Amino acid sequence: MIKNTLIISQRLLNSRNIIWLVPFALLLTFPLWRIPLAAFLAPRGGYDPALAQNRPDAHDFTMNTVHITQSHNGKMTLDLIATRAMTGKTTNEFKMEDVNATIITEQGERTYVTAKKGIFDKGSSQLTLIDDVVIKKPKDKYEIYTDLLHYNDKTKIAHCPGPTRLIGDKVSIKGGSLKYNTLTSSYDIGGRVYCKLSEFVHP
Repeated sequence: MIKNTLIISQRLLNSRNIIWLVPFALLLTFPLWRIPLAAFLAPRGGYDPALAQNRPDAHDFTMNTVHITQSHNGKMTLDLIATRAMTGKTTNEFKMEDVNATIITEQGERTYVTAKKGIFDKGSSQLTLIDDVVIKKPKDKYEIYTDLLHYNDKTKIAHCPGPTRLIGDKVSIKGGSLKYNTLTSSYDIGGRVYCKLSEFVHP
């Protein structure tokens, strides 16, 4: 009986040794099967790890021939047409190219503005026009040329912070900046101002 017990114990010890040898053998042979296993487990279909990263600009899109309008109390106050537009830093911001803007007062007077580039934020009603900005007001018969225009559709104030040139009927004005209030139709020209009048009559 004792002999049988010893044989059984010896077999158990041998079984345990085999169990311990299996992970030990796997560890020793790891360099051999690591590469084939990694290739087998690799995702198929050209997986790009960068796609798994968070994209805060996932809402980005681009559109051609865009028409954006802004209204107040049921009346259109701003009309924007661009040949191309895309989202900006936020979902409310639009970057535009080849912009044609129409600013409409409560009295229905229209001012037409063109520019190569523009940014419009619907949340703040802020319009920024950049490069070759041309402002035309048919009623007052003048045009304004500048490279940067900020217009807020809430305050109704247009601001050109850089050099600006105003050409009208028998008048030409150059200034370092220009601010225009569409509600009061008042101008504020800053910096060094040059004014040229045609057919001016002394009082």
